[in-house]
Amino acid sequence: MKRIFALALTIAMLAGSAYGASLPKLRVGYVPEPAHGLYFVAKEKGFFKEEGVDVDLYQFGSAAEGMAALKADKLDVGTFGTTAPLLFISKGSEFTFIGGMMIGGQAIITRPERLTELSGKDLKVYKGKKIGLVKLSTGDVIFKGALKKAGIDYKKDLSFVEFGSVAAVVEAVKKGAVDAGLVYPPHFSLAEKNHGLKVAHYIEEFYPDYTCCRIVAPTKLVNANPDTYRRFLAALIRAYRFYKTNPDETVKIYTRALKIDEDIIRNETYVKRVADSHPDPLRKGILDFWQHVRDAGYITQDYPIDRHINTTLYKQALDSVLKREPKDKVYQQMLAFYKKNN
Repeated sequence: MKRIFALALTIAMLAGSAYGASLPKLRVGYVPEPAHGLYFVAKEKGFFKEEGVDVDLYQFGSAAEGMAALKADKLDVGTFGTTAPLLFISKGSEFTFIGGMMIGGQAIITRPERLTELSGKDLKVYKGKKIGLVKLSTGDVIFKGALKKAGIDYKKDLSFVEFGSVAAVVEAVKKGAVDAGLVYPPHFSLAEKNHGLKVAHYIEEFYPDYTCCRIVAPTKLVNANPDTYRRFLAALIRAYRFYKTNPDETVKIYTRALKIDEDIIRNETYVKRVADSHPDPLRKGILDFWQHVRDAGYITQDYPIDRHINTTLYKQALDSVLKREPKDKVYQQMLAFYKKNN
């Protein structure tokens, strides 16, 4: 009897291994930000495998590096800002937006003695100021969009100093070479902890629910393997629910994956909530962002960006999860958010 049981167990294990090996594989790229943490949750909690997709994660130092890897067929999907995918698409690259990973998250930092001067709820405090930024970063585009919405002519009323990296922006603020700087997580938290700088504002205060990092994939792969990408998104939807309902474990997962101080991750993710790791495509936000890129003069020609946005796969993924748990409050909130923003 024991030998029969052992044989049955071995057969079951082999079958399971064969099934696991047969799962479609996705090579997924990301940049090391806490707001990209849904990938780590879905991987560690087994949601990718449970939904029927095998995911390998690859970290990149910048959006440009990640998009280049996508273009070179070294990745199947990636999360690299909003600007970089738009630039690649506008120049003829066939990529499709299929979801999101980060809403909000950009901050304006300054020296502590300038904090009172730059406080308040009115963007007019930045008129006449010199702002450091990384050109074409999300902060660059969205801050200028927020200024325009506030009726401020940023081409005349402010001056911008472009730097090659966020670290260079932080250093310029620290030395007083600029009045303030635009940075993204976790760099503003690190600037506060390591250099004594202060966050003057989160851009979310002036521009709620703006799109930051989007999930993009080669259009040919999306069209050829829609079910694989749907399963991938379903796993991220489940990861979002976990992130919303299990903060302590989520912080530990992020900390292990990113090797960033646990206090910084907890503060950004749950205490101050500087960004939301939401997988929604945010179609309206992408189109809004595209207009800001054009208004800033970074892209002169118009382009049918909307045909590069696929919201159907995300909606199918959300519907599949809702079918299993129709009364879940988080999933219901995600459905309402989808209807509002797509």
